[in-house]
Amino acid sequence: MSTDSFSTIRAAKEYLAGKITEQAVCEGTPLAEVERKMLYFSETDWTLPGMMKVSEEFDRDYDQDEYEEKIGGLVARLLAQEDEQGVGTWDDAVLKISDEDHYLLVLINSAPSTPIELPGFLKRLRPWLPSSNSRAPRPPGDLIKLFLVGIALGGAIFLAIIVLAKFR
Repeated sequence: MSTDSFSTIRAAKEYLAGKITEQAVCEGTPLAEVERKMLYFSETDWTLPGMMKVSEEFDRDYDQDEYEEKIGGLVARLLAQEDEQGVGTWDDAVLKISDEDHYLLVLINSAPSTPIELPGFLKRLRPWLPSSNSRAPRPPGDLIKLFLVGIALGGAIFLAIIVLAKFR
């Protein structure tokens, strides 16, 4: 599929919001009306009518971090059970809305990803390696770790080349 499958941002948002809402119902925890409507929130692009009133109610009655975690979990579980075509359609819809400012993108990006499982001997190095969670914000010092690991690998490769050249 391509982004042509969603001719408008509205169609893409309705697809994504519908899938998240269905997942919540399947899990036995349907979204409240305000929660469902917040899936459509945008300050700059298409959204539901009366969204400012919904946003005010949400700000007053809901914890934003808890909501983002809840929706992120729904997204992660939804994508884990989708087949390749379903994930492709999901990605097309996300791509369609990705050029604009939509709260739905924040919610989708808050979905936890499965961390890469390291082999046994590398597990001890985990505290020294950069984070493998591409959807989460980088923890403090993560870029420094990435830089240092890059330098260490570059140095090891350089040293290996020198040793190989000397013993040939």
